[in-house]
Amino acid sequence: MIVGSGPALTMTGGHGSAGIAREVDGPDEVRRATRQLLKAGATAIKVMATGGVTSRDGEQPDQVQLSVAEMAAAVAEAHHRNVPVAAHAQGNQGIKNAILAGVDSIEHAIFLDDEAIEQLLAADIAVVPTFGAPHAIDQHPEAVPAWMYQKNKAVIASHQQSIARAISAGVRLVMGTDAGTPFNDFRHGSTQELAYMVAAGQTPAEALLSATQNAAELLRVADKVGSITVGKQADFIIVTANPLTDITVLTGQKTVYRKGQAVN
Repeated sequence: MIVGSGPALTMTGGHGSAGIAREVDGPDEVRRATRQLLKAGATAIKVMATGGVTSRDGEQPDQVQLSVAEMAAAVAEAHHRNVPVAAHAQGNQGIKNAILAGVDSIEHAIFLDDEAIEQLLAADIAVVPTFGAPHAIDQHPEAVPAWMYQKNKAVIASHQQSIARAISAGVRLVMGTDAGTPFNDFRHGSTQELAYMVAAGQTPAEALLSATQNAAELLRVADKVGSITVGKQADFIIVTANPLTDITVLTGQKTVYRKGQAVN
């Protein structure tokens, strides 16, 4: 099942403005762009609260980009239609801005302090760690620009620590891979991401819920998918060992069913 957002919304010159995002400035432009995305059929909205690792040399993950008021305009319009809003937010202040704006999920959450974690808990906002994206860049230093590799290297330890503390505090996690970043695709990304989440402190059962029930609830599709329940879409896998004991078995041989039919 695809829950599509269309292009993300970013400030002029902001994260993703070179290709994957639409530039908007001020709440009115954000509101209009959100309405246009919804008109075009978007069933999710993404906003860029901070800079990031991959966009360009000079941009930093802790740079604040879209403002609280701008993101709140997107949230208001999306929530009128029961559509979730995800915020790309890596730096601590940008994360807090996105929380104040009322988004439904924080993507990446690389730099969290105690106050941000408390705010996430109070608002019951999910975090999507996307560990796979920085790990993939770190594993291919010769194939990415030097500036990207250096920025990425600087955030990996903080990312791991932030998510570990969030898990310990009870923040709700949802699995996501940030597929599309260098050397990060759909073939193995999901199963590898689950292993990273367990390494950060989740139990295998918690990680599996983050990829199934929690993800379906966040994306407003829990009436169709997310659990093996009568009346829902029969999408599931069969593996040869127990992932509740060892989450890495999911990276091995499996049989995939889509709508009740084996597809491999």
